[in-house]
Formats: sequence, structure tokens, C-alpha cells
Amino acid sequence: MHFKFLKIALLLCLSTSLVYGQKKTVKSTDKKKGMFSFNINYSDYGFFKAVNDSSISHAFNRKGLFKSGNSSFGFGATYWKGLGSHFDFSGNFIGTFSNFPALYVKDDSIGKASFTPQLDMLLHAKAFKESSKINPFLTAGIGAGYFGRQLVVYAPVGVGLQFHFNNGAYLFVQAQWKMALTDGIKDDFMFYSLGFGQHKKPKKVEPKVEVPAIDSAKTVEKKDTAVTAPKIEIDTDGDGVPDITDLCVTVKGTVNGCPDADGDGVADNDDQCKDVKGTAKYKGCPVPDTDGDGVNDDNDNCPDVKGVADNSGCPADTDGDGILDKDDKCPDAAGTAENNGCPRKILDGGKLIRSSGDSMTYFIRFDFDKANITSEAFSVLGEIVNVLKADKSLMVIIDGHADNFGQEKYNTLISQERAFVARDYFQSYGIAKNRMRTAFYGSSRPYDLHQDWLNRRVEITIYKQK
Repeated sequence: MHFKFLKIALLLCLSTSLVYGQKKTVKSTDKKKGMFSFNINYSDYGFFKAVNDSSISHAFNRKGLFKSGNSSFGFGATYWKGLGSHFDFSGNFIGTFSNFPALYVKDDSIGKASFTPQLDMLLHAKAFKESSKINPFLTAGIGAGYFGRQLVVYAPVGVGLQFHFNNGAYLFVQAQWKMALTDGIKDDFMFYSLGFGQHKKPKKVEPKVEVPAIDSAKTVEKKDTAVTAPKIEIDTDGDGVPDITDLCVTVKGTVNGCPDADGDGVADNDDQCKDVKGTAKYKGCPVPDTDGDGVNDDNDNCPDVKGVADNSGCPADTDGDGILDKDDKCPDAAGTAENNGCPRKILDGGKLIRSSGDSMTYFIRFDFDKANITSEAFSVLGEIVNVLKADKSLMVIIDGHADNFGQEKYNTLISQERAFVARDYFQSYGIAKNRMRTAFYGSSRPYDLHQDWLNRRVEITIYKQK
């Protein structure tokens, strides 16, 4: 995979949007005045090599992601300056304690460790105005740093999220693609940071109070006596809340000087249910009951499934075996209290993944690109052998699976090898071949879409033949 065209297109696109957007921006009265933030950061030097060699999915899930020689941690300080209602400028000093991969830095054949200082100048285009609590933004700019003894110029582009809190605090989460513009390093790298800043609140200006004139004819002059003007608090709307703390100066109100029609303590301008009493958590609306089971979501342990109040809003007993779902290890299959709600006793050390009727399915895991039984799987297989020997009426289904790396033809082959290894193990302990059924599916039936190591498996189902 080549990134040259993508890099040029991405830079042109971001630069055009930032420049055009800046021309259209009207000066905002709520922009940041100027603020420092401090961050911790992580640089991934092997990301783009992994993408070129395999795929983006492999780049995020590769082994040794945080291993020295592949990535670096560091710190940084950033000065932010608002340029308008939707744009910020930032100047960034970054320092990382780097241990580069071999041959990553020019003339460095072994991957020496060093301190890497970097300086970036960036523009940020925000989706919403500065006052928004959560504000996604795009970033583009230019930067330079010393990588070993090499001065490298690069162009950072990326995305971020700005969190703005009521006390003037900010949290910044950023991910940037740093595109190398000079040949001091072998490849681009990914840069991630988490920063925190505190904006100073503006000082409150006390209103000027005119001191009443003193009639000199009626005043008795006293030496060393000072005349102090009485303190006058202005309340324009007469609601008992002084203007200096009244958020609705011209309208009578009860919540910080603002109206609250339903009396729930949430001012009307923030209340999404002005005519019904609610709570601040739900913006003035009543606590919802999503599943309509009479248990509100705050007290419902199963807010999306109808249940009963006695079981905290969760279904009481789905399979009708007399064991509440919260205590039932097999909630979809009737069982006994002795077996924790399952049709049969759960094997010691076994990972039970499914149960239905009179069947139970267990899971054993294999190493990457291997069909050898692991030490943890031997104990589970041994337990299954004991169950099959104790009850000759029980049958077993052995299903082999693989992850989605590589070609499907190869994945099907290795899933077959894994199924046959488990079958051969049972045969070696005297389990008749006619009691077993074997199948293999390659990567077509993943157990987990995000953790591929859970897909390198064999599923073993024990059931009673009818």
C-alpha cells in the first residue's frame, strides 16, 4: 500500500478547508483568550509498516504494540489561541523518550535510544462553537524535530475531541498522522496525546455606585472620621436575586434568577420538559423507563429488557427452571439448582459459551497459526472424556474455527486440523468414533469481532441423542 497520493490529497483537503473556513469566520466573543495545556503522548513508529505489510486492522492488533523499539512515550506543553468561533491555533513542544526500530532513523542501523524534541505549529477547525461541551475538530500544520541526529520536517494532520467543563477546564484527546517531508526517518508515524488545560475565569466587575451628596450645612465636621458610602445591590427584575448573580436579569425567576415553570429546580431555558417535573440529570425530564416494565432506568439493571421490580428490572426466570436469571449460569436452558441452573454440571476450568435444552457447548483456544492442544485445554478435554465415559448415551460435536488473518483456503485447512486434533484426543481415550461428529468452518463463524485470538478455537458440544 502506498501513501504518497493519500498524503498529498489529505494535506490539500485539510489546508483548503482550514483557510476557506477562516475567511468565513466572524469574530467570536466567547473564544479562548490564550491558554497553556500539558499532555502525555504516545508515538507509534511501526504503524504504517504494519499497514503496508498487512492491513489497518493488523496494525492496531499487532503484538508488541507498546514494546520498546516500536513506540515511545513522552510529554508536551501546548499554547492555545482562539482565532474565531470555529478555529484555534496551537504551538506545541513535545519531548519523547524514544527507542527507534533499527534502520528507522537515517544512518542508525541498530535503533539507538534518544530524547526526541519536536516543535509543531497547528491550526484546528472545530465543528461547534467554543462554548460547546464536546467539540470534535480537524488538525493540520507543520512541525520539526530531532530524531537521533537527524533534523526531520513533517506535516501533522489528524482529528481530536475537545471537552469543555463549566469551571474553565479543558480536556484534549488527539490522534495525528505525522507525514515525513524530509528523508531523516524511514516512514511516517502515528502520534496520540491526552492533554489538560485550565482557562482563567474573567474577574467580575462590580457595578459603580453613586454616593449621595452630603449636605455640608447639616454635617458636623469630625476630625479623623471617614464617610463610607452605603453598599447598594441592584435587582432589576425584583425577584430577590441581585443582578450580579442573576442569570436572567430582566425576568423574575427562582433558579439563579431564571423562571422554573414546573418547579423541578431546572431553569426553563435548560429544561427540555418545561411542564413536567424532572431531574437535572435528564435535563428537566422525568427519569425514563425505556423497557416499560415500571422500573425507571436509574434503578433498572436491565433497562432495555422488560423485567420485574423484585429482580431490579431484569427478567425473573427466562427458562422457567425456578432459578432467577441473575443466579442462572444457563438462563436459556432449564436446569437444576445443583448445576447452577444448567442441564448438566459445568466442567471445572471449562469455558461454557452456550447451552440449550440438554446440550452444553465448551470452548478451547489455540495459539496463532497452530493446531497443537495448549496446556490449559488438556484439563477441559480430560473432564469431557470423564463425562462421556460415565454416560454412554452422550454424543459430542467438534467444530473447528480460525481467525480472519490470511487466505480463507488456509483458514479452512487449519480449522480442520484443530477439529481433528480434538477428535483424535477423544479416540485415544476410548471414545468411539460413532459418538462424535466433526465439522470445520475456517473464519466464517467468528466468536468475537474485535478479539481475533478468541476465534482460534474448537467448540465442543455435549448432548444426549434422542
